[in-house]
Amino acid sequence: MHNYLKRGISLFLCLAMVFALSACSGSTLTEANITKTVELVEKALRDFDKETLQKYVNSKTLDYIIKFAGSKEQFDTIGKLLFEKLELNVKSVDLDNSTVTLEVLNLDMHLVGERYAKVIQVRSHGKATEMLSLLSDDDFLDLSVRSLTAQISQATVPDNPTEVTVRVQTSGKNLVLVLDEAAEDAVSGGVLTAVTNVFSPTDDSEEETTAAN
Repeated sequence: MHNYLKRGISLFLCLAMVFALSACSGSTLTEANITKTVELVEKALRDFDKETLQKYVNSKTLDYIIKFAGSKEQFDTIGKLLFEKLELNVKSVDLDNSTVTLEVLNLDMHLVGERYAKVIQVRSHGKATEMLSLLSDDDFLDLSVRSLTAQISQATVPDNPTEVTVRVQTSGKNLVLVLDEAAEDAVSGGVLTAVTNVFSPTDDSEEETTAAN
């Protein structure tokens, strides 16, 4: 009986190790490990698994969202809304340059991001301190979740995916995808560019504003 128990425990530990290894991408820059990392990141984004994202993704924008989501559950919901339809497909891997070219498909949410950014801009009067206060207000965030849910449900999937090239770097026992602004925008369905355009007007719009004054 004692031997059966020992064998059972050993088998359980072996299985646990196999599952643990299969869940990791590996830290060596190989095509298989990079592909596995992309698969892990895709699932983590769709589930908005913050712990996995922090481990496998280097992204300033995601870091901000995750930071807010740590204190406000509404941001957790918003994160899931943004990425639940996301698809990442590996087109090619360049081991010499440590990059992977991805085909990214998500809902077209450019207009959704633009509208939301303009609401924040108007409500905060364009002031950073009031903007931070607004993004900490539960009533505003609850309203935001309802509004974004309704708008995103109407968003459509583009006919063609967006192609981006992402740098891959090693970090401890795993690989990390480094998302630049182009990759962040593609992954977010155009939300990043929309928000940036609202808060950082183009030179033409600034000239028009100056001329009007």
